[in-house]
Amino acid sequence: MADTTYAFVSYAHQDFIIADEIRNQLDNLAQRGMGGSCLECFLDTESIEPGKKYEPVIRKALEQTDWLIVVFTGDQSVYCGFEIGLYSFMNDGGKPQEEKPIVCIHDVDRTKLPAVVAGYNTTQVSPVANYLPDNATASSPDVKLWWDSSLGKLLRDICQGKDLYTPQHRKRDPAQYELDIAKAASKIANAFEAARQEDEESETPITAPLELIVYPPFDSTRNRVPENATVIGSSRAFELLGMNPPLSLDQTQAQAPQVTWGKLRETLSRPEHANIPWIDKLETNISRAAALKTPEPDDVTFRATDGRIYRAILTRHKLYKNGKRRFYVLLVESFDRRFVGEPQSSMLLTALTLASRWRFTFFERWRDTLRKFSEDRTDKEFQDECNSSNTTWNGWRMRASSSEPTIPTCWSMPSASTARRASSASTAISMRPRS
Repeated sequence: MADTTYAFVSYAHQDFIIADEIRNQLDNLAQRGMGGSCLECFLDTESIEPGKKYEPVIRKALEQTDWLIVVFTGDQSVYCGFEIGLYSFMNDGGKPQEEKPIVCIHDVDRTKLPAVVAGYNTTQVSPVANYLPDNATASSPDVKLWWDSSLGKLLRDICQGKDLYTPQHRKRDPAQYELDIAKAASKIANAFEAARQEDEESETPITAPLELIVYPPFDSTRNRVPENATVIGSSRAFELLGMNPPLSLDQTQAQAPQVTWGKLRETLSRPEHANIPWIDKLETNISRAAALKTPEPDDVTFRATDGRIYRAILTRHKLYKNGKRRFYVLLVESFDRRFVGEPQSSMLLTALTLASRWRFTFFERWRDTLRKFSEDRTDKEFQDECNSSNTTWNGWRMRASSSEPTIPTCWSMPSASTARRASSASTAISMRPRS
C-alpha cells in the first residue's frame, strides 16, 4: 500500500486563495500519480470544524505532516509562529528535520521575511514566464521556464518525497510530466498575483497636502510658528505656492519635498504687504490646536500660481512624547468670491460690502460704540477697545485682500487719538438738540 503524503499549509486568511490553489495543484499532481487518496492537505479553515478547539486539531495534523508549507505575502498568520514552533519541537524526538522539512513560499524580498521562518528553506515566487493556459502543450517555450523555476523544483521535491508523482508514472510520455509540474507552478504563481489584486498600486492626492513638524519648545500663546519648523508636502502643494524645494532626507517621508517655515514665509511675502493673511490665519489655528482649542471658523483664501483660489484647512494635530508636534494641512480649492464684472463696478460693490460690514458691527449698535470710546474710559480701556476694533477690521481686510479686489491703503483703522476725537465729536453731535 502506498504511503500517504501529508501537507500542512500555514497562511494568513487573506491569502486563502493561494493556500487553496496549492492544495488543488498538489491534488491534481497526486491524481496523475499515485492517486488523490495518497495526499492529505490540511487547511485550518476547512479542516477545523466550527466550535472545536483549534490547538488539539492543529497538533494532531502536525504530528503526521511531511511538509509544512508557509505562505507569506507580507501579512503573517496569527498562528504561523505557533505552528512552526510546535512542528519544530515535534521533530526533536521524531524524524530528522530533513525528512519533515519546513518551506516558506513567498513573493516578497527575503529581507522582509519574518524571523520565525529564518533558517528554513524559502521559495520566492515570481512570474518567470507567461502563465500557462489549461490547453498548453509541452512544446511551449514557457514550460521549460516554469519547470526550472524555484516553485517547479519545490513541487518536484514534494511529489518525489513519497513517490506521489514521479517520472516513472509517465514513462511513455516524459514530456507530460514536465508539463504537469510546469502548469502547477504557473497556477500557484498566478494565485499569488490574484491575491494581490486589492493591493494599492498608486496614490494620487486629490487635494494638496502639507505636513508641518514643529520641534519643542513651542509657545502656543504667540500665534507664531517657529521659523525652524519643517514643512513637508507633495510637489503639487509646493507648485501651487510657487516653490520647488529639495526632496526630504527623511526616509519615512518617501523623499517628499521639504522647506523650513521661515523660508516659506520669506518666499510668499511681498514688499507691498506686511503680512500674509492666509499664513497668519493658519498660524493662529495651529496655535489654537496646540492649546486644545477649536480653530477659528473664518477662513482666508489666496490665489495660487494656477490662478485658482485656495484655502488652507488644518485637519489634524499630533503631539509626541518628546514634545514634537505634527500638523496636517490641506490646500483645498475654493470659490472665487471676487466680483467678476467691470473693474469700476466691482470696486463699487466691494466698497458697499465693506461699508455694510462696518455699519453692522459699529453703527447698528451705536450706543455700544459710544460707550466703548467715551471720555470717561481710562486710557488703557480706550486703547484696548481700539485694539479690539482694529483686530476686527484687520480680519475683514485679510479676507478682502485674499479674495476680493485690492482695498485702498487709506482704508485703515484710525489711531487712538484720532478715534478719541471722533468719538467726542460724535457724542457732541448725538447730544445736540434737534430743531
